[in-house]
Amino acid sequence: MNFGYARVSAKDQNLDTQFEELKAAGVGRIFQEKIPRASTTRPELDKMLAMLRPGDTVTVSRFSRLGRNTAYIIRLIADFSQQDMRFVALDLGIDTNTPAGRMVLTVFAALAAFERESNGERPQAGIEHAKAQGKHMGRKPGVDDEKLKKVKTSLAAGLSMHQIAEVTGVSESTIKRCKRLITI
Repeated sequence: MNFGYARVSAKDQNLDTQFEELKAAGVGRIFQEKIPRASTTRPELDKMLAMLRPGDTVTVSRFSRLGRNTAYIIRLIADFSQQDMRFVALDLGIDTNTPAGRMVLTVFAALAAFERESNGERPQAGIEHAKAQGKHMGRKPGVDDEKLKKVKTSLAAGLSMHQIAEVTGVSESTIKRCKRLITI
């Protein structure tokens, strides 16, 4: 069976063009939905995926309509391949039953892997840059030298945790941390 999937991101957009292209490509059943791009749920896509069997074909008029990002689309198409299903993207001429279609898909998979790796490197590079400029990263330290000195003096005077908290304005949890630092 040749299944088609059509999607638009906005309620005011029209599915007619995708529907006509899929019909012209010989698609027997078309699953269509109007789902915002940010949405993670795609009920019609899920219905189609549940119906697929080995030997079936999934056709889309535009490659990007199948998912939110390239990495997800590549994973989905890899699943199709493992389950002996064919994938066709009319806009890019991708057909996983042809050597050229598989080659294009391999290039896209490499680009998706590069995108995933790059996404991990950019934040790390920003963090390292900020640290090199002397910026503190993360939560502010709860115990500074001034607080530690106040707590030491109060502990030496024999005050209780509650009394130290009242006198110094330091929370009891911070006093406990200071106490551990003092005994180390």
